[in-house]
Amino acid sequence: DEMKQLAREIQDSVMAIRAQPVKSLFQRMSRIVREASAATGKKVHLEISGEMTEVDKMVIEKLADPLTHMIRNAVDHGLESTDKRGEVGKSEVGTVWLSAAHRSGRIVIEVTDDGAGINRDRVRQIAEEKGLVKPEDQLSIEEIDMLLFRPGFSTVEKVSNLSGRGVGMDVVNSAIRALSGRIAIRSTPGAGSTFSISLPLTLAVLDGMVVEVAGQMLVIPITAIIEMLRPEPGNVHALSLDSDVIFARDTYVPVLDVGYILGYRDKVRNPGNQVFVLVETDSGAHCAILVDTIHDQRQVVIKGLETNYGKVPGIAAATVLGDGKTALILDPNDDLFVGGAVGAGRAGSLGAPLGAGSASAPLGATG
Repeated sequence: DEMKQLAREIQDSVMAIRAQPVKSLFQRMSRIVREASAATGKKVHLEISGEMTEVDKMVIEKLADPLTHMIRNAVDHGLESTDKRGEVGKSEVGTVWLSAAHRSGRIVIEVTDDGAGINRDRVRQIAEEKGLVKPEDQLSIEEIDMLLFRPGFSTVEKVSNLSGRGVGMDVVNSAIRALSGRIAIRSTPGAGSTFSISLPLTLAVLDGMVVEVAGQMLVIPITAIIEMLRPEPGNVHALSLDSDVIFARDTYVPVLDVGYILGYRDKVRNPGNQVFVLVETDSGAHCAILVDTIHDQRQVVIKGLETNYGKVPGIAAATVLGDGKTALILDPNDDLFVGGAVGAGRAGSLGAPLGAGSASAPLGATG
């Protein structure tokens, strides 16, 4: 027990050194917005959320430059001038939102503006002029948006103090890719744009609930958990040989026998005596994960799997618990857990047992 406690304290110390909230980085962006506002003559308000989301210290340092450019880009290119905003019925003060969150097994940082949105006709025209695409090429909206990340690409007709600094979105994209991340764009004409940075949990710390399934330790992200419950008799119904539902929160929710899906054991035929963790996906769908034991809530350091194992269905990453046992971190948003694929059968074995435990915890809602 003393060794377990010591290991836990060492792990906590390592996390405290490596993991830091993005708050310090986000606070720097307030100054960037003020400078960009002064340089462009635009009135801008910055809204920040998720600043306590923790990320590896090294990542925070490497995000500073690309995030700075994204903020400048939102003010300089995204937001309309004060006069133009008035003409289209918008507030003369433009808004830029900066947020961070754990989502779908990754860290997501987003920069959103309420500006004019991407002029895709103009982007397409410039791409054709530069020879990047042919007039006859059929491009989707996403493909047109991604042209903004091509080297040297710019829609700016005259160089400003901000846009003339020589750092294009291609450099931003390269910096994010160097962190094994990716950038996505969502844009609505007249309403604004969102640039979303997605980074693997390899470079992060996660709040999770440690559970046990067939002798295996698993971690479910706290942000996905609605509540933990032990259903009343008769509240679990079999739809088919491989598909069950549970009645929870006034609706029927699909049951995920994660031990069976991941190849740890045969399917539980009478799951009414088990413990269920009710989770919500990013799309708003609910599912009930079948587990044997709920241990405790803790903060864990993430270890990525993709480098050595590729993409593992249903798994976001892994971690080493304080007692030295390895635990896989579930990704409730993975296709394995969403929609009709859930009841189709197992994903295949993930190998030999990784650990076991016997402690249990009270059931209850997480928030």
